[in-house]
Amino acid sequence: MCSISFNIRGLGQTDKINWLKQICQKENPVILGLQETKCGQSDDSLIESFWYNTNFKFIQKDSLGASGGLLLIWDSSSFIFDSAIEGEFFIAIKGKWAGSDTDMIMINVYGPHPHVKKLRFWSELSKLIDSIDIPHIIFGDFNEVRSNSERLNCYFKQTWADKFNNFINSANLIDLPLGGKKFTRMCLNTQKFSKLDRFLISGTILNIWPDISSKTLERDLSDHCPILLKNSFTDFGPKPTRVFNSWLKLKNANDIIKNTWQISVNGNRPDCIFRNKLKNVKLELKKCSLQLSNLDSEIISHLDASNEWEKIAETRQLTEFEHKNWINEKVQHIEKKKKEKQHVKTKSPN
Repeated sequence: MCSISFNIRGLGQTDKINWLKQICQKENPVILGLQETKCGQSDDSLIESFWYNTNFKFIQKDSLGASGGLLLIWDSSSFIFDSAIEGEFFIAIKGKWAGSDTDMIMINVYGPHPHVKKLRFWSELSKLIDSIDIPHIIFGDFNEVRSNSERLNCYFKQTWADKFNNFINSANLIDLPLGGKKFTRMCLNTQKFSKLDRFLISGTILNIWPDISSKTLERDLSDHCPILLKNSFTDFGPKPTRVFNSWLKLKNANDIIKNTWQISVNGNRPDCIFRNKLKNVKLELKKCSLQLSNLDSEIISHLDASNEWEKIAETRQLTEFEHKNWINEKVQHIEKKKKEKQHVKTKSPN
């Protein structure tokens, strides 16, 4: 079982489609819910440009002008579709997972910003839940937080958090803990963070998948993180040694690690020796990564660095110097992506 929810903030850009394709090919989601597609009617060719196989079906809700828009896609060989439901702020599908006789509903939502509409949104979901007696999963961008701890450097209104909590509790929903990043939406320039995206499940889902859990995926071209729902995975949290993923993609990374680990280090205690060996490995990987001229590796390296700064910013206010470094990594990532795109265009035949 694997589902992804993602506020993509516009699906019409080639770069975002390529990013989405990388996510789908890596995770192979059975269900993919997109919010803020900001485009009109999607067709098979658009879905084929990022989906990982030809077995897919989808429903959609058009955007209003340049805002909103919902898209819900599923692997038709894994989820046996029965019917679709559409509301003002959601789209949903009812069906069965392949090999199961249990009906369930998957609901993709994009919550409104105005408070009056929020009440209408929660009322609409409550009525839907009251009308069904089958397991259900609600996911997407709810545009609301549950507590002050789910915002950082942002305005927080306890009254509306209470109303959101009342909706969750009265609907007997379980808010799955989110592994990975603490917040799902980030405003880079002002270091504002919020946890707006989540999976809410009925208790009966735990009878089907007792090990179900969720976590954030890395952010790239949207101010929201994609969030992943799986039946079983372990989240070990941030890397303790700040080793970037791009370093481990060096062709000779395994040899570098093995050879560096054999080098003797100072230390009287086993934990000190272990720590110093890790430092040696990190420094050697970093040194070798600087020798790379491959543009793709540079893109990954800048993205990794940007995400590491983001993790720190979630725990404390960055200094002006640190924030400039973070902005620089983000800018460099974007510029390298543009350069890569131009390079691909240059190599493509007319």
